[in-house]
Amino acid sequence: MENDSRSFSAYVELFTEVLNKIYFLALTQFYLRKAVKGSGVICKQKPSLLIKGKLTIGNDVRFWSSITQARISVFRNAEMTIGDGSIINGSRISAKKQIVIGKHCSIAPEVLIMDSDFHEVGNFKQESSARPVIIGDHVWIATKAVILKGVTIGDHAVIAAGAIVTKDVPAYTVVGGNPAKFIKEIKQA
Repeated sequence: MENDSRSFSAYVELFTEVLNKIYFLALTQFYLRKAVKGSGVICKQKPSLLIKGKLTIGNDVRFWSSITQARISVFRNAEMTIGDGSIINGSRISAKKQIVIGKHCSIAPEVLIMDSDFHEVGNFKQESSARPVIIGDHVWIATKAVILKGVTIGDHAVIAAGAIVTKDVPAYTVVGGNPAKFIKEIKQA
């Protein structure tokens, strides 16, 4: 009898897990209805989305809002691309022109990525120019880092927590600080 009870409990657990996945997939379809998305994309918790441009999301991308709400803004005539297997966890990403996030990137809570200053210094009515932000594959951007317009981050780079990135970051390097500076190289596998 005890064996039957454990077996039934396992089925209930499996059934609950399947229902949760279906639920999150359905919510994701609704939340990201204005985006072009691959398969297996999941939103855990509701992201804040402003999609007036083109948002393209690869396969198996995860949007988590467990610590802070993920906020994605793609303004008119702008493009944002998020590569396969990337995780956006409570980050704020705003594209006025173009932001490209590579495959298998991990972007931590409270990271800010912007391709524009949104206005000129001292003149809030004058819009500033936007410059693309390009993030390579397998990049890890730690909590509260800021990536500013015109920056390219190479493959397998690590951006330390709280870093302010104003210049390009080579592949296989760790940067940190304000402004972000080289810390060390990462051994290539």
